Amino acid sequence: MTLSDRLDELRHAVPGCKLASFGDLSTGLALRTSASSLYKQDYLEEVLRQASRSFSLSDLMTDDNELAVVATPDEVRIFVRSKAANSDVICCVCETVSDIPLVAQSARRILTEMARAA
Repeated sequence: MTLSDRLDELRHAVPGCKLASFGDLSTGLALRTSASSLYKQDYLEEVLRQASRSFSLSDLMTDDNELAVVATPDEVRIFVRSKAANSDVICCVCETVSDIPLVAQSARRILTEMARAA
């Protein structure tokens, strides 16, 4: 199963998930994306920048943080960072905070599988 397939699977498993993207925090690039509609590259990069800022801030408090969440009036952005490769991240845009546990579990599984395959 490819990374794109895994992101598709994650997005379809979470009813409120509109976007699941794999990116690199160090470069700020969204490398693979699964979305319910077409998103502009600028939007994807902004989501990744927000993930990077969120982890930078949380790293000041603790060095063992793999989950960050940002809620806006329109959406909930859920960021799950790899424990094995600190710059790998899965970013999901969902409708409600109730999506957080399932997104986090699914994203951690994908990142763990990627680390084992590397």
